[in-house]
Amino acid sequence: MSEGRDRAFLDAVGDEDCKTILDAVRTEAKTIPELSEECNIPLSTAYRKVNRLQEAELVAEKNRLPEDCRPKNVYELRFDGAVVTMGEEGFTVEFGGESSEPTAYDRIADLPRSAVGSD
Repeated sequence: MSEGRDRAFLDAVGDEDCKTILDAVRTEAKTIPELSEECNIPLSTAYRKVNRLQEAELVAEKNRLPEDCRPKNVYELRFDGAVVTMGEEGFTVEFGGESSEPTAYDRIADLPRSAVGSD
């Protein structure tokens, strides 16, 4: 795994809003307005955090065709778990369940706040 993506993952799980968004999309893909409401964060923050998660390749954007037939962008996880290891060369992250066609997975590891630091 690339060092940049490892760092991006660690930064994301250290950010309460990003961690909440990752948890919200672990079983079902959601739109940004849905994430804003469910995660209780401002819409502008939801857009910014989802963009950050996309750049880190942690969530993927897909189109959903709802009943009104207007496609909507939804976001879902690109992995089903991650293992963080600290070695002599620093932290590394191994992602499980990745595929070229991202789908929503059962869950991500619930990291206690103490494991990722506090704000």
